[in-house]
Amino acid sequence: MKRILALMLIIIMTASCIAGCSGEVPEETTGPAVTETTADETTQPVTEPVTTEEETTQEPETEPVTFEEFVITPDEEAELAVALMFGDLMVLQHDAVITVWGTSNKEGAKIRGMFMDDEARGEVVDGKWEIKFSPKPVTKEPQTMTIDDSCGNTVTFSDVLVGDVWLIGGQSNAEATGNDIPQAYKDVDPNEDRLLRILHQGADDVLNRRAEAKKPREDLINPRRQWTKETKKAAANSTLLGVFLGERLADETGIPIGIICIAANGAKLCELMPSEMCKEFKYTVGGGVGVAEFYNGLIHPFLRIKFKGMVFFQGESEGFTGSNPTPKKYDRDLKAYFTELRSRWGFDFPVYNVQLSDYTIQSAAGSANTGYVRAQQYNAYLNMENTRIIPSYDLGGDDKDPNYMHSPKKKALGDRIANLVLADLYGIGSADDALAPEPVEIKLSDDKTYATVRFKNVGEGLVSKGGEGKFNGFEAGKITKLTAVEAEIISKDTVKVYLPSGSLTGIAYACAPHVAANDVQLYNSNGLPAVAFYMYLD
Repeated sequence: MKRILALMLIIIMTASCIAGCSGEVPEETTGPAVTETTADETTQPVTEPVTTEEETTQEPETEPVTFEEFVITPDEEAELAVALMFGDLMVLQHDAVITVWGTSNKEGAKIRGMFMDDEARGEVVDGKWEIKFSPKPVTKEPQTMTIDDSCGNTVTFSDVLVGDVWLIGGQSNAEATGNDIPQAYKDVDPNEDRLLRILHQGADDVLNRRAEAKKPREDLINPRRQWTKETKKAAANSTLLGVFLGERLADETGIPIGIICIAANGAKLCELMPSEMCKEFKYTVGGGVGVAEFYNGLIHPFLRIKFKGMVFFQGESEGFTGSNPTPKKYDRDLKAYFTELRSRWGFDFPVYNVQLSDYTIQSAAGSANTGYVRAQQYNAYLNMENTRIIPSYDLGGDDKDPNYMHSPKKKALGDRIANLVLADLYGIGSADDALAPEPVEIKLSDDKTYATVRFKNVGEGLVSKGGEGKFNGFEAGKITKLTAVEAEIISKDTVKVYLPSGSLTGIAYACAPHVAANDVQLYNSNGLPAVAFYMYLD
């Protein structure tokens, strides 16, 4: 009797497997629905260090799973594909569930994954499959991941590390490679033995395949993109901002670092937004591509991965004049953008937002809104949680630089970001030494001839690069019509700003279209410039 029952069980399992290797691929299904945000949401300014997912939420503990025997019935017509962002040399986020997905032409086929003595199972549904591995600790030794199906196909990835994954978002100054800015590439220290891996992509990947970016994608838009070590060639073809950040993090933490570029040269924010947001905010026309196309092609494919945080450098396109209106709602859009991305990714990841650099005298006429965008970036920061703002106007290109829109001082900027990230998230260094001065209080004198601005993050005290006495950088008036005014440091954390008559609307700092080094002179004792801002006078 037992033999009969065993024989019947084998027959049933075999029939099930055969049935799973005989289906066809149905039409593609749509992606997840958007979680709407309201433009007038407000939150308190950031006062606590940014946090990572591990510090705010814990992955649910899972009981060990016992699987039935994995039966393989060879099928020469069966095809198994794993999403292209997974590959040799990849870095996966530690201490988080690892989701792997792909496609198959055999409906109902069983999928099995093996990684670090862990097994995950799935099934092909509507031509797609997904498996989840339990969280893994930091792993510096190369590992192997194997994905196979019940039809006899196997995909293997080698030299896989587990560490921290960082996303680099924005536009050209985030995407720019060593080949784009040769002067900056000279500062790169390529080392393929470093625990740093890079997956670079950019605007051209979408521009050359626009038909494939009309809807959100679940895989890389350019199948030739792949993970690389930090070789000389790879470093020259990868996001410089990501490379400089990754070098510091890998060297100082000893943790494997993965850098994924999701930035696009020339991107407006509406091109990086999901289409649902564009519709809500009534954006119908993009610049180089249609609205949402950079999101569809470069960002959406990664929604199922976990990562440590994001560095974001964008706003130049909104700062251009030409046919662009004054970007009065950029602060609203930026806050809503990250609220939406965090909702879609499902966790409150930390954001390190770079304020726009100075773009030299050659670009000042065409970038009249650049200073306005800096002010809007600061406004957005005040209403976003788990976010840092990093000024970079002092790291703009020199007036003689041939590539005046893309400063070669990328290493200095990467170090500035890395110092803050290391202090915030890795306990290396102090955030007090890595934070730039920012205003906390403004008071107008009774006779309205001056205002005092009190700052935090001053270190041992505010200093003027112009020496003692009055210094440059402050302006007064309406944000769209500012007049340069004098200011002086009157205490460790306070500045006195002199106001001419008729300029009582507000005070701005570092909001001029062209901000050369001798125009902005307020720093803290740690050598960090004050953030650019505009504040209304009460």
